[in-house]
Amino acid sequence: MALSRLIRQAGAEVVTARDGEEGLGYLLTQHFDVLLTDLRMPVMDGFELVHHCMRLPETHRPQRIIAISGEYEAGALHNSAVGFLPKPFQLDRLLDMLGGKLN
Repeated sequence: MALSRLIRQAGAEVVTARDGEEGLGYLLTQHFDVLLTDLRMPVMDGFELVHHCMRLPETHRPQRIIAISGEYEAGALHNSAVGFLPKPFQLDRLLDMLGGKLN
């Protein structure tokens, strides 16, 4: 979980989930400003998680969704509300996508 550690060091609160199903459970009970998800996960993949997330009531839907995965999967995300970060990526690029969320 080096990525979550780096984001915490930048000043943000981070909640991690083992898979999309666990992540969806968190989204149903808490509000998050940002959802950062890998597209390839066990149980429920990131595509399905994003699909469910976009149908959540606005009070539970993150303001920003960023999907991380191999470049070839970028075309599968047709929703402009979802940012895409291809692997491997530079932390600076992620921080740019998050904007002022970590300050």
